[in-house]
Amino acid sequence: MVQVVDLYKVQYLTGRFETVDAQSIASMVLKRYHKNMVMDKDSDSIRNEDVRIEFNRDIQNLASLFCKTWEAHYPDQPIELCWNSTIKEDPNTAFWAVVHSKGEMTNLHSHESAENYENGAHVSAAFWVQCQEGSGDFVFQYKPNPYDIQQHIIKPHVGGFALFNSTIPHFVTKNLTDSLRIVISMNFKLKSS
Repeated sequence: MVQVVDLYKVQYLTGRFETVDAQSIASMVLKRYHKNMVMDKDSDSIRNEDVRIEFNRDIQNLASLFCKTWEAHYPDQPIELCWNSTIKEDPNTAFWAVVHSKGEMTNLHSHESAENYENGAHVSAAFWVQCQEGSGDFVFQYKPNPYDIQQHIIKPHVGGFALFNSTIPHFVTKNLTDSLRIVISMNFKLKSS
């Protein structure tokens, strides 16, 4: 008798949120983008491309949809935003926007923190607010074994999303269009029982 045993597997969820007002989110993000309200003013920092956004009704709705979608597929793993509004921590470490103009991209990175994995990001999300063909693909990079690096490409579309384990390295290819590409990113943690 042969038995197949998975030591581990990594999955991600993708789909489309029809009820999210992408135009309203784009308007809010662009106002802040044009005021240079970024996470880090140092142009060499990866957080320099991250735009601070409001936790308005649209973003609250989006966070709620991400939680419900994740929990529908993983009911034993409820999640919540990686942000505790009762203490003075930066809320934009849990939700932010990324705006890319022509030629811009995001380097390979992941969202977990070795120093704070217990209480930090376990599930991350991307929601495409404004994009068009050629504005950059979302790419997961993974290693089925130590000697083999593979990539999995997601073609973004307005209203589309990806929900994934925060430890999965990913990057975004160059925006080859003259239009701004806008994405909302979020980090979630597993709820304490």
